[in-house]
Amino acid sequence: MTQRPQTLLKRHLTALIRRRLGLPLMLAGTVAAAIIAWTADLIPAGWTLGASGQTCRVERVSDGDTLQLRCGFKPVKVRLYCIDAPEMGQSPWGERSRAHLSSITPREVKLVKIDHDRYGRIVGEVYTVEASPRLLNLEQVKAGQAAVYDQYCDNPRYASAEREAKRAKCGIWSRPGEQQTPWRYRQRER
Repeated sequence: MTQRPQTLLKRHLTALIRRRLGLPLMLAGTVAAAIIAWTADLIPAGWTLGASGQTCRVERVSDGDTLQLRCGFKPVKVRLYCIDAPEMGQSPWGERSRAHLSSITPREVKLVKIDHDRYGRIVGEVYTVEASPRLLNLEQVKAGQAAVYDQYCDNPRYASAEREAKRAKCGIWSRPGEQQTPWRYRQRER
């Protein structure tokens, strides 16, 4: 029984592709799968991969909720999402908040962009790039060094962290005052 020429051609091309490209394609697929499996454990829960997540170098901690980063060759000013830290003029709270953020911020971080504010800053979440990444925004709230900015935050993790900091009387919650609501302080200063 003779086979059709198209079937013979198809079989011949398939064999040729397997011989010529099979091993390189299999190796590329294996390497890609290994990279995906290895990095999956490094990504914090709720993080989405894509163009928005990038590694940046920390150039300066401006205050308790603002960082100056360098992402690639581009300088970037980042306002930490969901939180509001005391202003630098709210002595000693502003200085304490900045010092705490400075102490927990490594030289290199992962920035996840969420939005832009009216001043053109990126509003985002900033993670450490260590084996067990920490969310710096949330760390500031847990330590009582920033309040949750309810007007711009709907993430329940932040509210829960703030309740714990209040209960433990950490940082700004150690005594009552305007440091607990930086947004009111700013309104008064206008």
